[in-house]
Amino acid sequence: MFTRALFAMTLAAALFATGCAKKEEPKEEPKAEAPAVDLAAEEQAVRNRSAEWMNFINAKDVDSTVGVYASDAIGSFNGKVIKGSDAIRSATEKEFKDSPNAVASWTTTSVKLSSAGDMAVEKGDFYFDPDGDGKKAAMTGTFVTVWEKVDGNWRAVSDVGAENPPAT
Repeated sequence: MFTRALFAMTLAAALFATGCAKKEEPKEEPKAEAPAVDLAAEEQAVRNRSAEWMNFINAKDVDSTVGVYASDAIGSFNGKVIKGSDAIRSATEKEFKDSPNAVASWTTTSVKLSSAGDMAVEKGDFYFDPDGDGKKAAMTGTFVTVWEKVDGNWRAVSDVGAENPPAT
């Protein structure tokens, strides 16, 4: 009987000791950190894409010009709104046909990027001469373009411009 009591006390002590022991928490795997985004490089990439777009426009390259836009992009100039690739293509073809000698240029005044480096807002000033050195008056204005990085390429998702009011 003494042996059973000793065994029971030893078993109870062992169970008590293991129950009070500090449990090992399962170690969490370290979370893989997203690679740091070089915002300065992305800003320059947006500026480069914008300059490339201007070259496409002046070369009257419809496919490349339209290819800068996201498929669901919205464009607006002086209140006229166009939505989606088909409408943008149609408007671009018409503009290039109606103004074959047109010259466009713009200057980016700022580019602000999201902290993730996948969205950007470009602001600037533009110059547009509808007939080059012809008789039609050139216009100046301001623009805002929202860019999104899609499959590694910067695409314009929204492009809004407005002509400056005439000088008084």
